[in-house]
Amino acid sequence: MTSFSSRAYAGSADLNRLIDFAKKATGARWPRATYMKAGDVVWMMFTPGFDPQKNIRLWFDGDGLAAYAWFEPPLNVDFDIRQGASPDDSLADEILRWAEERRRNLGRLGKEAIPKAVAMLGENTISTKVLDSDRSRIALLQRNGYTRTDRFHVLYSRSLVEAPIAEPEFSAGLRLRHATDADLEARVDVHRDAWSVWGRSKATVETYRLLRSAPIYDPELDVVLEAPGGRFLSYCIGWLDRANGVGHFEPVGCRPDSTGRGYARAVTIECMRRMQARGLHTALVGTESVNQRARVLYPSCGFVEMDRAHYYVKELG
Repeated sequence: MTSFSSRAYAGSADLNRLIDFAKKATGARWPRATYMKAGDVVWMMFTPGFDPQKNIRLWFDGDGLAAYAWFEPPLNVDFDIRQGASPDDSLADEILRWAEERRRNLGRLGKEAIPKAVAMLGENTISTKVLDSDRSRIALLQRNGYTRTDRFHVLYSRSLVEAPIAEPEFSAGLRLRHATDADLEARVDVHRDAWSVWGRSKATVETYRLLRSAPIYDPELDVVLEAPGGRFLSYCIGWLDRANGVGHFEPVGCRPDSTGRGYARAVTIECMRRMQARGLHTALVGTESVNQRARVLYPSCGFVEMDRAHYYVKELG
C-alpha cells in the first residue's frame, strides 16, 4: 500500500503546487470535465475571509502532491486525487474524514450562517460536488454515507477555433476594456453589486488588489463594460491554462439593474476573443443550477454543456 503524508497548506509554494496539480488534472481528463481548474484555485484562494491554513489539506507521496481537500466554509468541500496515486479508496476515505471533522468543528449552523445559494443543502450537513461521469467517486461517496441532491453545477465548453467568435454587441456610448490598477474601487463595486442577489459580498479593494498580484492572473482578461462617467456595468475574469490550451471564466457578473441587455454576454465574448488571440483552443465556464440567467447566457455565447456535477450531502450527527 502506498504511504502518504499530509499537512496543512503552508504558503505561496503550495499555491503553485495546487495550480500545477489542477493543470495536470485538466490535461489527464481532457476532453472530459475536471474538478478545480487552475483559475478556480487562484480565485478561491483570494476569497475574502478565507483561511487556507485552516481549510486546505495536502497529501503527498514519493512523486509529490498526490491529493488535496479544500473546505469552503460553512459546509462544502472540494477534493481531488492525482490519477494513479491511490490504487484503493483508503486515501479518499482519509480525505473525507478530515473534511467531516473540519465541518464538525463549526458546530450546528443557523440558517443565517448559510449562504442563500446553498441553503437547500441543510443546516447540519457537509456537501461535495461530483461529476455525473465520475462513477467511481459517486460509489465512494455513497459508501461513506453521502446522498445525491437535486442541486448541481453545470459545466460548459466552447471551441475557440472551430467557429468564428462574433463581435460583442452593446449600446452606443459604452466601451469594453480591461480593469487597471486605477479602477480598484469601481471594479470591486460592480462585483459586489452583481452578487448582491445571493447575499452580501465580502469583497474589498484590498482582497482584489491581492488577486491582481496572484499567479496566472492576466489583467487584460479582467474585462469590464464601462458606461459614460466610468461606472462598470458588467465584468468577467478569464484565466489561462497554456499547458492545456484552455481558458476558464471565474467569475462573470452583471449589475442587477443592467441585466437582460446583453452586457454580460459582451464581456464574455470579448474575453473569449482575447483568449483566442493568445492561442487557446477552448474556453470553459460553469454555473450553479439555480442561476437561470447564467444558464441562458452561456449557450447564447456558443457554449455547450459538457457535464454536470451534482451535490452529494451527508448528515452529520
